Amino acid sequence: MKVVIFGAGASGRGHVGQLAYASGYQLIFVDKDESLVAALQSAGQYTVHLVGAQERDVVIRGFRAYPLRAEEAIAEEIAACDLVLTAVTAEGLPGLVPCLARGLERRAQRGVAAPVNVIACENMINGSTALKGMLLPAIAARYRSAVESCTGFPDAMIARVVPAPAGDRLRLLAEDHNEWPVDARAFRGPDPGIDGLELVDNLQARLERKIYMHNTGHAVCGYLGYLKGYAVMCDAVLDPVIRRAVYGAMTESAQTLRHTYGFSWESLEEYRDSFFPRVEGRLILDPVARVCRSPRRKLGRQERLLGPACRAIDLGLEPVHLALGIAAALRYDAPDDPEAADVQALLHTGGVGAVLQQIGAVDAERLARLQPLVEQALAGLPALLKGGES
Repeated sequence: MKVVIFGAGASGRGHVGQLAYASGYQLIFVDKDESLVAALQSAGQYTVHLVGAQERDVVIRGFRAYPLRAEEAIAEEIAACDLVLTAVTAEGLPGLVPCLARGLERRAQRGVAAPVNVIACENMINGSTALKGMLLPAIAARYRSAVESCTGFPDAMIARVVPAPAGDRLRLLAEDHNEWPVDARAFRGPDPGIDGLELVDNLQARLERKIYMHNTGHAVCGYLGYLKGYAVMCDAVLDPVIRRAVYGAMTESAQTLRHTYGFSWESLEEYRDSFFPRVEGRLILDPVARVCRSPRRKLGRQERLLGPACRAIDLGLEPVHLALGIAAALRYDAPDDPEAADVQALLHTGGVGAVLQQIGAVDAERLARLQPLVEQALAGLPALLKGGES
């Protein structure tokens, strides 16, 4: 069994790649970073140090690695593979479309009847569906029908912290925790047999639980941590002010998920409470900067802050802790993040309402209830950041 993985970074190698390798797959990596590709080719192996109840090293060998520009060789690999995964971030998906399209066309040219699934393993909602929308128009018309009939684009959710390596790029740290549900209804063919990849019928519920609780907690912790000057998440989450805000935001999100999908309250409390020991661990130093980057995307209507906040509004709740997280995101001004500059410029010229409408696509009815909560949170931020109550 062979899997082509677009993205040889931390998540591609340390999460989905490690799980596929452990399940007997040969790994084929593709990456635009040619120095990383060269390092992988030269070494012929890399190590994932899993941190959990029992720490251990997993050495991964026998893979092949290609630069993204090697489209002909990659097309040959895709023509003979069993599965395609992406781990390039949401912003990176458009850049791999030409290469992936060529590979799927090659399968059609050769009449490969075996189904293949393309799974976007990104930290985004409906990533495979989004990739399909970019990809199919790039397929030559004469091959499009064959590609559509043999290719699945099941959406997925992933959860494992694998920070970018600070030193040796061939040695990764990763938490020994995994969530990787994949939409069974859109999957073509039999179960791929990867330990940790779970074909499920309720992906949307599982996805929203992860985005609206785990990612929400990360965002609130990260943006408040940035404003209080913390460099790593494990320090930020131990700050009592930040911890209360994270707990409150995740609880507000849990209330909306219980109403929408019928999760038991006990299961949601367990999911919420499991967040804190995972983030507290000091063996993996997850940078606050990583969690905070791309605030424009993270302030999207279906994303981790506005998604549960708007749903809470619809249920007649007052999402004060989620509003605090939104306010903290609006104050995130890292000079090396162009999205932060975009948000700051719009906030300066149009105020909170403009950001919520133009970036968050919040309609007028919800805006009338959410905007005052965010503005109140913004006004209370200075006192909160000094350690007092807002």
